[in-house]
Amino acid sequence: MFFLSLLLSLVTGYLAPATNAVIPATKDNKAATEQISWSPDRRLSWDDFKAAPDSLNPHHAVTAANLAVDATCTTNKFGYTVKCVFLATESWSKNKKSEKLLQHEQLHFDLTEVHARLLRQKLQILGTSCPNAQAKLAETVNKAFATWKAEQDKFDEASRHGLNQEVSAAWAQSINQRLKQLEKFKS
Repeated sequence: MFFLSLLLSLVTGYLAPATNAVIPATKDNKAATEQISWSPDRRLSWDDFKAAPDSLNPHHAVTAANLAVDATCTTNKFGYTVKCVFLATESWSKNKKSEKLLQHEQLHFDLTEVHARLLRQKLQILGTSCPNAQAKLAETVNKAFATWKAEQDKFDEASRHGLNQEVSAAWAQSINQRLKQLEKFKS
């Protein structure tokens, strides 16, 4: 029997490149962070950004979004959950009046949900046999994380961190279309 729990973190900044970290999920760090699960019915508001802004940081806002992956093998059957969450106590904004900035941060969260669905799809392909799935799990998750981070960076670069509204609108449309295409893999 094996149990794997990962919290893949991506912190996205406005007007600066995204950074990332891999944090093992434990009861301690889950309890310390207020998490908001992604939902099509629940959009982010500035009240969700609970961390104090870093005055030395040139970003206008930072969104901490995560893919929480739990994988288990019980009686030789592989099982998993993938959750897309927003970490409120690690996210902040220096400009809580800008709706355009909030929309940009929401798109980062929505794009994280796209990648959560893509990861669920990839994990489903691994099958239910523990030996087969276990052998490919780390590679699958690592590739998914790298793809997610690369696309977040590409989004910020293409939209100039939300300043190019035309490009941002095209990304919003693409993200919404992908969410619909991957509806089968929502949690």
